[in-house]
Parts: sequence; C-alpha cells; structure tokens
Amino acid sequence: MLAALFSSLLVSALPQGGGMAAAPVGMTVVVVDVGQGDGILLRAPDGTVHCIDAGVSGQGTLTMLPVLDGLLPTGYGFTFVSHHHSDHLGGLDEVLARPFAAAFDRGDVNRPSTSDVTNYLNAAGSRRQQITLGGVYALGGGATLTCIAENGNIVGGGFVNPTASSQEENSRSIVLRLDYGQFSMWIGGDLTGGGNSTADVESAASLACGDVDVYKLNHHGSSTSTSTNLVTRLSPELAVVSCGYQNSYGHPNATPVNRLNQALAARALLSTTSGSANTIGFGVAGHIRIDTDGRRYRATAENGDHLDFWCDEVATPVLAAGDVRLSELHRDPGVVPDTNGEYVEVVNLGSQPVGLRGLQLATNTSTITIASNYLLVPGRPLVLQTDGAPSRNGGQPLGVPLPYATTSLGNSNDTVVLRQNGLTLDSLSYTAGQPGGPGIASERRDLFGAQNAGNYAAAPNQFGDGDRGSPGAMNPSDTSVHPVQAAVTVSSDRFTVHGTAIGHPFHFSVFALAYGTAGFPFGGATIPLSFDSLFEVSLSAPDFLSLVPPGGYRSVDVALPVPNPLAGFTLYASHIVLDWSLTVPGVSPAISFVLP
Repeated sequence: MLAALFSSLLVSALPQGGGMAAAPVGMTVVVVDVGQGDGILLRAPDGTVHCIDAGVSGQGTLTMLPVLDGLLPTGYGFTFVSHHHSDHLGGLDEVLARPFAAAFDRGDVNRPSTSDVTNYLNAAGSRRQQITLGGVYALGGGATLTCIAENGNIVGGGFVNPTASSQEENSRSIVLRLDYGQFSMWIGGDLTGGGNSTADVESAASLACGDVDVYKLNHHGSSTSTSTNLVTRLSPELAVVSCGYQNSYGHPNATPVNRLNQALAARALLSTTSGSANTIGFGVAGHIRIDTDGRRYRATAENGDHLDFWCDEVATPVLAAGDVRLSELHRDPGVVPDTNGEYVEVVNLGSQPVGLRGLQLATNTSTITIASNYLLVPGRPLVLQTDGAPSRNGGQPLGVPLPYATTSLGNSNDTVVLRQNGLTLDSLSYTAGQPGGPGIASERRDLFGAQNAGNYAAAPNQFGDGDRGSPGAMNPSDTSVHPVQAAVTVSSDRFTVHGTAIGHPFHFSVFALAYGTAGFPFGGATIPLSFDSLFEVSLSAPDFLSLVPPGGYRSVDVALPVPNPLAGFTLYASHIVLDWSLTVPGVSPAISFVLP
C-alpha cells in the first residue's frame, strides 16, 4: 500500500525542462516595444490572449500582432483601453481585426474626438463595453484582471476629480491589477500622481490595490506619476516602463526612476528603450516578456537575457556565509566612463536557488540594499551594474541596474563586501596590484579559495564593445572544483528536488529517493541511500533522470495531494552523476526531508 502511494506521488512530478533554471510556465505578460506609447499582451494559462493598449496607429500591425502570434494563442479574450490617447489606442483597431470577444474602455465621459478614437470605436463595434469599477475579469486558467480605478473613481468608494487635473484624460486612466497565484501586477495607463499640477489619483488607487510584484510605470515614467505614496504602497520588486527611443518628453524621468531604484531599496527597473538618454538606473530590454507560474517569475529581454524573481509572498532561505560570492569585478572600464561601465559579478555556490532580497553591496564609499527578491540558481553569475543600458555600459548583458551614482569602485584600492542581515557573505579588499586594470576586469580563479590578489586573474576575453571580461558568464580563468550537490525544499503543495553538477557536461543527472541511508556500491562509488522500493520507483519518475544541463543545475517539482496521506514521512534524497559507461564521477550526500 505504501509503495503504491509513493509510486502515485512520483508520477505527479511536474517537469518543466530544467525546472527552476528554466522559465516558469503559466501566465505570460509582454510589454511590447511600441515606441512612445503602451502596448501590453497577456497570454492566460489556458492559452487565451488579451490586449491592453496597442501604441500609436500602425503599431498594431507592425509590432503587436507579430508578438501576439508568437504567443501561439488558443483563443481571443478581451481588449482594454487604459484611456483615449492615441499612443495607447491608436493601434487597437488593427488588433481588433482578430476575433476578440469584448473591448473594454472607460466610457464616454469627456471623451476626446480624434480620428484614432473613431477608428477604435468602429473596430470595437458591438463588442465595446464600459469597464466596471471593481469588476473581476476572468482571463482563463485562474488568471484575473480587477479594475481598481476608472475616471477618478477608486474601488472601495474613493473619488479624485479628474477635471481638476492639468491632464484630465490621463487622470481618467483605468487601473488594472493582474493576479495569478501569488503573482500580481499593476497596469495603470497614464494615471497621474500629483506632479505638474495633475490630480493625485495614484495615492488612493495604490492604497486600494496594495502590494504587487510588478509595476508598469504610469505615463511612461513621466514626472507627473510614480509618486512616493504609490511606490511605498505597491512596493514592487520589478518595474517596467514603455517609452520611445530618444523621445522628446524626457521619459523615463530621473525623479520616478530614483524613487523606485534607490540606495536603501534598490529595485529592478527595465525599459523597452534607453528613452530620452538623460536618465540612468534601469536596464534596456526591447520587448519585455514576463512568465510566471504564480510562485516565481522571469523577465526576459528581446535578446534572450533574463532576470529571475520570487513572488514576494514566497519565503526564501536566509543566506549563509559563502552561499553567494564575488566572482568578478570591473573597476576601470576602458571603452566607457567608470560611471557607466563598472560592475560587480556574484554567483550562487549553494545547493538550491536563493533569494537576494536584503543583500547589501558595500564599498569604501557606499552601501546599496537590494529590495527585489531576485532568484539566483546555483552556478549562475549575476551582474550588478552601474548602468543597465548596453549602449552606455560597454555592452554588458542584462543584469541588476544599481541606483544612479550610488556605487563606485576605486581604481587602485577598495573593499567590496556582500552581506545580508548583518552577516558577511563574502568580501574582497584589493590594492593597485589586483589583476586587471584599465579596460580589463579581474576574474576570480577558485570560487572556493581565499579572497586575495593571487586568486584572481586579468580577464583574457573581450566582451561587448571591446573591454576584457566575462560579465554574466563563467570566468574562463575559473579553476573551481564544484561538488555534486542536492537539496530538497518543501512547501504546502509540493516538494522540489534540486541538483547541481557544475563541471559535468554531457553526463547523466539522477535524482533518487529512498526510505533510508544504508548505502550500496555502484559505478565505483557508494550511493548513500538504501536500495529499496522507493529508490526503484524514483528512477522512473518524470525528469528524475536527465542530462546535466549546460548551467549545471536543474530541479523537479513533485505535487502533493490535499490532504496528503503521506504527511510526516521522512525521506532521503541524493543526486547521482553518471557518465556514459555508468561509472559515478560524483554523488551528493543524502539529504533528509519530511513530507508536510
């Protein structure tokens, strides 16, 4: 009976082609690069697509529909217009050529009369509906949009008069809250927050909305919006902004960017373009794709670079000393100024993904504290960069854009410290003798070795615009010998088996479970588990046997029944690496865990 229960349990493994090293599967949001405007596409977990705004006229055909088709829709749901400005609804008539079921907007109160509005109304036809304040719109597969505000009306009974605003139409913007599992996102058109004599609708609307994971900047990052109240109440981990390249409006403005990304609370901020080129503190991504399974999410740039995050309700382990380490620093860029091209690279050497919320990066002159809960899988390098725009930072990959002018590395000497909750995770004090220098990064040789100049090398390879370094990639100077590791994390509805085998390409990775740890010999090694019925069953579970991925880390989720008849059982796991001759070049110790 017990064997049958465990066999049934393991059949419910939830493979995702690499587990937490891969993009999560579920809800997808794409902030489309429509130039100076907004255009957002949603693909619900059941494959139904929805559209919020579509840029200026022509962008529907030029950008929105190609991105929509790339989402492989199984059906068409709703369109939403945040407000009646041409840079939001101009391309929507082209999108509405597809068979969307309904077209929602704010209605006709003081509606502008423009050709773009007329084209939208004609295309929407009988599908047009006025959005309902507080209405919850089912997108499919458990994802919803809730109308938090429209025409100055706030869910819960508040009202801010848009006619008292210097930008009435913007103040009338619809605010939508997207929810899927523990993931949430604010989408608010050009809503105003009191800047430049506008009505402060943001304060009441953000209070009604509450905390979210992702904030789409109101009004393209204008100084009219993203008020201090909104930032405090939404407390987002990722902010995204859509604005035109070299636009004449100064978007995104330095004031909202610095409110979101500051030394005491450094948040991820990504833009579709480098904007007006007058502001630093954000990464540049082109189309911004966000995928989430309701527990974690990935933001992917158009070139494939990505950042991973935990949803903020998910508890993550407290970091221990050595879990995250300094792996590379570029203290004196040659092709761009130091203020744009300096970076520090960190890497996770633990046995499972970690969260970086609360991580501090300190130098002799500054300290920044990360507020975003970045998810960092074992073995993956992450770049903390003084400027996130590749056109200005020397061609670095997408990383963590540090707050403007907060971090500076001394060219001849400095101390760089990583810490969390007062605990030092890693530190490096260097002098002029540190390998690297003008145009050349300093790369750590042995990630497990001492922090001194002798354990670093001058970077041999060029990247980007011509400096030497390997930001965001394994150092060519790296001689580290990584142990084969295993870990198991448990939550109320699942357990996840993690395995790391860095330095074992083209080998087999085997996750094994057992009731005990008697151990037995195999392939020239001792497998630290009992060769029992659970061990045998686990070998045939989905994704428990796979090739070691290029990054060296993978994981598998196993869903738990509710209620769980196996609650309280103690099990053991191990990660076994096999070569093609079935010898064992590496095996982890046995890890115990208790089913909830």
